[in-house]
Amino acid sequence: MSAAVRSARSFWALFLRWFFAHFFQLLLVAISISQWVVLWWFFGSTRTSVLVHFIGMTLAYGLNRQLVVRTRQHGLKRHGIIRLPRLYYAVAFTSLFCALFLFLDAAAWAATRIFLGALTVEASGAGAALATASPIDTVFRWLGHAGTGAIMCAFAYGYSLGQQRLKINQIKLPLHQFGTGLDGLRIAQISDIHIGQNLVHAELERFTTELNALQPDLICITGDIADSNTADLDAFLPILAKLQATYGVFAILGNHDHYAGAERVVAALQRHTPFTILRDQVASIDVRGQRLHVIGVDDRGRDWARGAIDVPELLQILDGLPAEEPKILLSHRPDVFPQAAGRGVALTLSGHTHGGQLAMPWFNGRYRNLAEFITPFDRGLYERDGRFLYVNCGLGVTGQRIRLCTPREISIVEAAASPP
Repeated sequence: MSAAVRSARSFWALFLRWFFAHFFQLLLVAISISQWVVLWWFFGSTRTSVLVHFIGMTLAYGLNRQLVVRTRQHGLKRHGIIRLPRLYYAVAFTSLFCALFLFLDAAAWAATRIFLGALTVEASGAGAALATASPIDTVFRWLGHAGTGAIMCAFAYGYSLGQQRLKINQIKLPLHQFGTGLDGLRIAQISDIHIGQNLVHAELERFTTELNALQPDLICITGDIADSNTADLDAFLPILAKLQATYGVFAILGNHDHYAGAERVVAALQRHTPFTILRDQVASIDVRGQRLHVIGVDDRGRDWARGAIDVPELLQILDGLPAEEPKILLSHRPDVFPQAAGRGVALTLSGHTHGGQLAMPWFNGRYRNLAEFITPFDRGLYERDGRFLYVNCGLGVTGQRIRLCTPREISIVEAAASPP
């Protein structure tokens, strides 16, 4: 590897570290700029001065900053009107994507004018180039209005009906390491419940009832049970405790559980539920006369978004287990999958990404989504050398109560002794 390539990679790594370290500050700035851009697009004038633009963006940032500080200090429930801040946040978040579309629209408009202008100048002179400006401007202005209108409609759906959808994904996998003794074993996974201000009791009751109706043999909860340190665990965990599975319920912690206080979350789980909590531990259970090892690793990340690629604690656990016996790994972040697969773990279950929460349909049944910016394992099923990873899209939401082309998810993995 050349020195130039090493230098470029080092610079990129430093940039990513800086970017994720300052992500939320940058997001606040981006949203403030976006709010002003969208407001100006619909109500402003082409003659607006640079000074007015600067003042408008600064005022938007000041308002957003003050609202964020007050929300952190007091929480939404202490505001006189609970829904007003949520509505404001929804409009602000939507404006970010509208502004991004307008930027792309403006770039396409500029490129088109330059291209057509060059052609017409060459063919007919500068007068013809100026004549083409008016229809081009009209087309791209119409496109800007249509695009922002479509984004607003899509986000309105995501904030209302989209975030209420629940999908049950049932997958049959050829887990040959399990052997015929575990053929047909049904492993249910839920993840990222995010008990907090974005979850109500009726929703958790619904999720629990839906999962119990599937009659799983095993239930795995892959982290982010709580959202923050304001989560009312004493009110919600007795509902979650109603989960039932033949061989028990196993849970691990996610990054938000650590934000909420890992010891506090564990103590509440032990107080209200019979679940087995795994923190760099393994639970070996007897299933039809065969041993199955359920490994749970605590959450580890390079930052709030990206997970650790190598987890030494996992290797220590695996070194103490018989290589030929079947294993399931619960890891909140999916980035450890290559390491686990390389050491013979048949099935890894992860969450963390929420499937991006926002996605758009793509080719071959794929959905492009925001989680692709933080991990190559953003949602769904992955395979490596006959070992599998499933990344659950989660039951809850974080940040914004929105889901677009990404329903809340309960997944059921059924082990098959032979390919389905």
